[in-house]
Amino acid sequence: MKASAPASSANMGPGFDCLALALDRRCTVEVTDSTDWNVGPVDPGGFVEAAARRLSDRPLSVQVDSAIPVGRGLGSSAAVLTALTAAIRRHQDAPDDLQAIFEFVADVEGHPDNAAAAVYGGLAYSDPGGIRSLELHASWRPLVAVPDVVLSTPEARAALPESIPFGVAARTASRLVRLVEGLRTGDAGLLRNIGPDELHEPHRIALRPVIGDLLAAARSAGTPFAAISGSGPSVIALTTDDEFERVGEALSAVGSTEVISPAVAVTGVS
Repeated sequence: MKASAPASSANMGPGFDCLALALDRRCTVEVTDSTDWNVGPVDPGGFVEAAARRLSDRPLSVQVDSAIPVGRGLGSSAAVLTALTAAIRRHQDAPDDLQAIFEFVADVEGHPDNAAAAVYGGLAYSDPGGIRSLELHASWRPLVAVPDVVLSTPEARAALPESIPFGVAARTASRLVRLVEGLRTGDAGLLRNIGPDELHEPHRIALRPVIGDLLAAARSAGTPFAAISGSGPSVIALTTDDEFERVGEALSAVGSTEVISPAVAVTGVS
């Protein structure tokens, strides 16, 4: 039995731990009966097998086929967990209960943002109170710069301070309102006025300076909005047709960077 789920770009600057955009790079998982547990083609640290054992009391063969870069801030773990959970549930003749799938993935991940986008698709907001799909204007075209370095979520999390100044919190709240409204309306001016994030991005740029180079390149080329994708080191830029090519060229010129232009994944798990 098969299932697939999309990549996702979480945080998006001021949307730390609550906002994520699903991107149309997908991970497909196929599960079949087996006499022993078998996960392939690779499963570093046994991450996928450990999750599969929580979902099934019978051994399974689990095959993962993913087009999502690993360790680059594009929700690869949330995508594989989502596809895995859906595939095992289908193998068990259980219904595609999106809430149940989301709860399991968010529990394993430890935070709900990537899980919400992988399960539900589109632009998703999540917090302990629930999930809401947000409107995204059709004019926005994502560009993602994927540098040739990795940054694990634990390392990126460890760099964050335990507390922040009151002013940073107030400015972040204001930026998040502008971001959500700009994404909804297609108002590039709203996004241009958000400014760089102060909550988490400076600490992650210090870990991988190429992140700062990519953000600067995208902004200099005229993108309305650029942010670290998830924990990084990838950077997402939201563009309109007017600056799409120019921003893509600017990002490509930064070091050893692959620039991809995935569509927004309006469908989550499938």
